[in-house]
Amino acid sequence: MLAGTSTALAGASGDECLTAVVEDISPSSVGIDEEFTIGIGLENCGTRVPEDITFEIISIPPDIIVTEDLVAYIPTFVYHDSRRQLIYHMRTTPDAKPGSHIIKMRLAYGNQAVEQVTYYDVEVFVIGEHAEPRISSVKTNPEYMYEGDTVDLDLEIENLGKGIAKSVIVKLNHDFKGIKSSTIGTLDLNASQTALFKFKANKSGTFDIPVIVEYEDDYGKQKDEYDIQITVLDKKGSLNLASVKVDPILPQMDDTVELTMRIENSGDRTINSIRVYADHPFKGLKESFIGTLDPDEDGPAVITFIADQSGEFEIPVTITYIDDFGEEQIETKVNVIVMEKSGGAGTIIVVLLLLAVIGGLAYNNYRTKKSKDEIIKQLMEGGSIPGENTEE
Repeated sequence: MLAGTSTALAGASGDECLTAVVEDISPSSVGIDEEFTIGIGLENCGTRVPEDITFEIISIPPDIIVTEDLVAYIPTFVYHDSRRQLIYHMRTTPDAKPGSHIIKMRLAYGNQAVEQVTYYDVEVFVIGEHAEPRISSVKTNPEYMYEGDTVDLDLEIENLGKGIAKSVIVKLNHDFKGIKSSTIGTLDLNASQTALFKFKANKSGTFDIPVIVEYEDDYGKQKDEYDIQITVLDKKGSLNLASVKVDPILPQMDDTVELTMRIENSGDRTINSIRVYADHPFKGLKESFIGTLDPDEDGPAVITFIADQSGEFEIPVTITYIDDFGEEQIETKVNVIVMEKSGGAGTIIVVLLLLAVIGGLAYNNYRTKKSKDEIIKQLMEGGSIPGENTEE
């Protein structure tokens, strides 16, 4: 597009006339950081041959670079119907902004006494591409968040537009304590990168969190806003092994042993379908079903087996339960000692020793009590205490 305005006329030029027209802009749609040409045609529109012709570019937008001389001087046209063409090689800068750009030009001809000056505006339209960075996936670790958890939140940002997204910054507008901004940098076409966040889930509930993506594309600085939703559950239930009882306390080989483990729910949620599995090496039961435990409630898991081996055993115990999100497991261990079975003589000796100890304690108590009774009796009768010497 070429628009001309005559702004200066010093005298009358009769039938002397010269005009400039844009003959070609190639390519017609100029991209960013792209070379192009502008062809200007000078045409004689009068009956006289114009002289002292000057055509110059007087103003260039900052997004366009001209590689030709800005001033062209033509002394005269050969014939009154002659035409001249000027070709300007130009290019847009790598950071050129899409849209309309105006190049200002000046045409002057005639002698000093009669000089005609016309100003022209040439419009060059620069096209660009829009970037479109979007959230393609949301991941949290842990997957199911509970109140009090420290959460890693990963947002994958993918560029679905036709332009490059530069200086990409992702911001989260949440009320938790933690990281709220993550810088990605540049996203090429169809490329993706992950914005990393970490926060403390200090309250439960369902939260709609605004996500703001700031970036630059061919059209300048942009800002898009999206929403993600996360759910923080109430403080999760907590099962633990509260106590362990072995009956008999020191079982011997071939004894029938009852292993009782009390499982306690120390959390704030009811836990269902609780099973306890003890992976012991003996013959007998290995699994016990408890069922449901409310908060601060405990229940027994009883495992009965025959101690057909002696020694000290570390038994793996797996506590399994089911909640709203599937099956969970807690693993722990208990220790059981099985004594070798002793012979009859050994048992008699142990029993005799125990009887001797008990008898000795009873005799000592009897002697002590009798001695105290005699002393009290003598004191009441006014006699002397046995073993106490008196002097006259």
